[in-house]
Amino acid sequence: MKMNKKLLAILPMVLLVGVVAAIGYYAVFSVTFFVLPSITLSECEDNLGNVYDGEIIVGDECTLTNNAPSEKDLTIGNNAGEGIEVSYLGTLDLSNKDSEWAPTGEAITIGYTVIGDSFEVTDVLEGYTAIYYKDNTVGLEGRVANPQPAISIVGIGNLPEVDDANIDELANYCAEPDNYNQCKGAKIWVVPTSDLTGTTLNWANMDNYYYELDLIQYNSDGEITLSPGASLTVTPVYEIGAGVVGEQVIETTVA
Repeated sequence: MKMNKKLLAILPMVLLVGVVAAIGYYAVFSVTFFVLPSITLSECEDNLGNVYDGEIIVGDECTLTNNAPSEKDLTIGNNAGEGIEVSYLGTLDLSNKDSEWAPTGEAITIGYTVIGDSFEVTDVLEGYTAIYYKDNTVGLEGRVANPQPAISIVGIGNLPEVDDANIDELANYCAEPDNYNQCKGAKIWVVPTSDLTGTTLNWANMDNYYYELDLIQYNSDGEITLSPGASLTVTPVYEIGAGVVGEQVIETTVA
């Protein structure tokens, strides 16, 4: 039996269309990955028990860690109701340093405001004053050859200030020789009050200064940047106004 020539001509076209329809693409590749959280939070106390109005209550410290290889901008906030103010405090270690800026002697620890209505420093040694030291250079030699003013922390705004060289693209305090936790930020020093004349430091006595062993941030609106691999430990402080009664549930959010 002879096959119709028209049918023979159509069959290859039908087979080709069938193959194309079955595959639907020219090539394919796949990838598998598991997403880990960039920011992790240590367990924190969630029940402070019975407290009284008009008191200041210190909560349990919490540690935020940036596990990612890039900076993370965070906003820390809370839902505190009327009559309750919440601030978050951190700690900073300082020590004397030699002419090569290597730490010497025994370190001291101060407390400072990370988030709150105003910036405050606590646990300063008697006879000493805490200052903000804002660089306009990130080179080690430049800091000594071109000393910057000693800025009073009283009434100061967010730290670091926007023209601080320690937050520019050249600043990287996570690298040698500093190896800090935070790569960018503000320097807080504790210096003998007698070595301060206005905003001028007596650099002849620089061996007596206590210099930062990490960089800090302060932001009244709760905006904080964590460097890659950096951790930030904060302690919430609850200031309860007079007349506030009943159960209070305050949730701190990190966004």
